[in-house]
Amino acid sequence: MVNVYDVPPGRLIERAAKKLQEMDEIPPPPEWSKFVKTAVHKQRAPINKDWWYYRMASVLRKVYVGGPIGIARLRAEYSGKRDRGSKPYHARAGGGAIVRRIMQDLEKAGFIATVEKRGRVITPKGQKFLDNTAYEVYKELVEENKELLKY
Repeated sequence: MVNVYDVPPGRLIERAAKKLQEMDEIPPPPEWSKFVKTAVHKQRAPINKDWWYYRMASVLRKVYVGGPIGIARLRAEYSGKRDRGSKPYHARAGGGAIVRRIMQDLEKAGFIATVEKRGRVITPKGQKFLDNTAYEVYKELVEENKELLKY
């Protein structure tokens, strides 16, 4: 059985983002997502127009791997160093509204659930979605590397 741990995260997130974008249960990104920076330490808004779905897939994977997980810990996952001019850099958390809204959307779709005072965990529906996506990525990788696997 192939699961999330068996495939490269980048490929999994890319495939999951495309699948999430096509799902009817997932609402479209909010209007403000076109203009917002993803964190204080960023200079501009994301260039990729589908960045919302990539972040959603990334959050879903992080909940799968590290759950139960809360907003604060996810903000720390998307943190970075803020340029303060001639002063030393300092770590700053990622945008909380983005993570909060994505987790609410995933919860409404049934992919994650809230555990009282612990954070959010993956539901069987979310686990099935990610495991099936991981299997698709795994099959792709096997097809790409068929020549190497002969020996």
